[in-house]
Amino acid sequence: MEIFQNSKPYRLVAGDAASGRLSHAYLLVCPDERNLRNFLKQLAKLILRADARAARLIDAEGYADCRVFPAAGQRASVAEIKELLDDCYLKPVENDRKLFVLDRVQDMLAPAQNKLLKILEEPPANVYFLLGATNELSVLTTVRSRTKRLELFSFPEEEIAAYLRKKYPFRSDVREIAALSGGAIGRAEELAEGGSLEGAAEEAAQFLAALSPAGIPAAVRRYATKEQSAQFLPLLRLAARDALLYKLGRADLMLSGAREESVRRAAERFSAAALVRALEAIAKTEKDWKSNANVAMSLEMLFVDILEGR
Repeated sequence: MEIFQNSKPYRLVAGDAASGRLSHAYLLVCPDERNLRNFLKQLAKLILRADARAARLIDAEGYADCRVFPAAGQRASVAEIKELLDDCYLKPVENDRKLFVLDRVQDMLAPAQNKLLKILEEPPANVYFLLGATNELSVLTTVRSRTKRLELFSFPEEEIAAYLRKKYPFRSDVREIAALSGGAIGRAEELAEGGSLEGAAEEAAQFLAALSPAGIPAAVRRYATKEQSAQFLPLLRLAARDALLYKLGRADLMLSGAREESVRRAAERFSAAALVRALEAIAKTEKDWKSNANVAMSLEMLFVDILEGR
């Protein structure tokens, strides 16, 4: 995945490999659950100095000296970690190094993480570990302290748009999708594989134009689930951004796909400063949800903040 090769984690591991200063263990923190496993395999190729054949096998999770745990979508168990420990002391088959890739570490229970900790403390020579987690909250401090941390929270919008143009050439709205993705490739892919954004974008613009204190309870009920809000909030953020652009006389840069009339009405309700504050409040709410914040409560606070900022 070319876009990942431009990321800071990729460049850091590539630099470590080139200079001969590889860490015995890395922890990649990336909230993009859809692509995390693939990102880990891209890093694995660097650590193992994979040629074309080895790279294909790593992608297919069939390379003898690169074990990937657990099965896709599963959680690594104590039994699997025990298998990993036993395998650590066997010589590599093809390479002069062995690598163990552990996906979804955030889902591993404490007993499995503690068992892994033993080998992280004293790894055999030429044995490396690559851990991936969508967040660090449930990763034991002792595990984190024995790894070199890599973080990838978002990609620039322009890079996501370029990636989407290549992968989804039939989509004419890649700029809008990139703006809605929050910097997450997986989110962008889901939007690109879905339907048109036009109707949903219009709804968000009209919502911003009509939001009132009396309407907050009904709005909270409408978007009370995380799934509904995950679709709505990025569109609300884009509607607020378009309203700000309209306010500043740059309607030519609008992206949401909403009708200009709806965006104009939203822009007329808020000052430029209020729209900037609304954008900050929306971004904060999206970030809070990654820490499992209460959806209904945070939505209510968001809508109140937007109105109070006028």
